[in-house]
Amino acid sequence: MAIEILVPTTRSLAGATRAVLDQLLGPGFLNVDPVETDAFEVELTDVDMREQGRLVPEAVSPADLAEELRRNREFVRVRIPLRLGHFLLFPGFVVLCRPDEYEDYLKDPRQRQIVGREALELAQAFGARELVVAGDAATDFLGTEATDWESLKEVLEEEEIEHQLIRLSTAG
Repeated sequence: MAIEILVPTTRSLAGATRAVLDQLLGPGFLNVDPVETDAFEVELTDVDMREQGRLVPEAVSPADLAEELRRNREFVRVRIPLRLGHFLLFPGFVVLCRPDEYEDYLKDPRQRQIVGREALELAQAFGARELVVAGDAATDFLGTEATDWESLKEVLEEEEIEHQLIRLSTAG
């Protein structure tokens, strides 16, 4: 079972998409490696689960893609590839999906450090006060049973999805 790092966001799907793309194409995240090409295909999924690709930044800029998402409310998910794993963006959620095994994360202190650094950087980028590290089934509920952060936490408990809720200190 892969690892998902879930972070709530107050940004729109368009705003979150632009923020992630600007970061990946600009200064980059310290702990998250982008794809190793100059352009990559961003996948947009609509309410009917049809997928469309956009080549960023070769065919469309992050700003133009965000504007397209703002205009077309039919899009419900954005997938942005990484060197290892990908970002999944939903209204209200930013998810970093890693190919590593959740069981390894639980057992291996080094793996927990790696995932922890990624999780903290992502939480900081989106101003989150808490995050969830879960097995890869957590995103199955986004947009259906879980439409906000509180309902996500509830469904993870109800469905007995392996996860850890991590509350972050706001003290500076």
